[in-house]
Amino acid sequence: MATRKSATSRSTKSTSARARSTTRRATTAGTRRRTSSGSLYPRRRTSRPGLPTTVGTALGTLVVTTLLDLSWPVRLALIAVVVVVGLAYVVWRHRGEIAAGAATSAGTGATETPPAAETPAPPAPPAQP
Repeated sequence: MATRKSATSRSTKSTSARARSTTRRATTAGTRRRTSSGSLYPRRRTSRPGLPTTVGTALGTLVVTTLLDLSWPVRLALIAVVVVVGLAYVVWRHRGEIAAGAATSAGTGATETPPAAETPAPPAPPAQP
């Protein structure tokens, strides 16, 4: 809520200070930049997109246009090819881990039978006199 200054505080200001502030506001109001971020932060220059961004946008546009022109069976086949290639890449990248896991399971527990559940020992034979 806006409040008015009292007459006593207004009279303490000198007339030259009022004149100076009035002229200063009048001369610098048109040249001052107003930013939404405030005066504590410097104004950032806007940058234009570089060549890689432009080339990527152009290639993306071409790919999307090509995919939209393809028939559905061709699109599905292309999706299947991408999935197979992706799975092959993942298997190729982790081939060492897969081989180590296969060697561990083959050497320790794959050929052995699991231990049987504990059964009670058979009773001892009767003693012969």
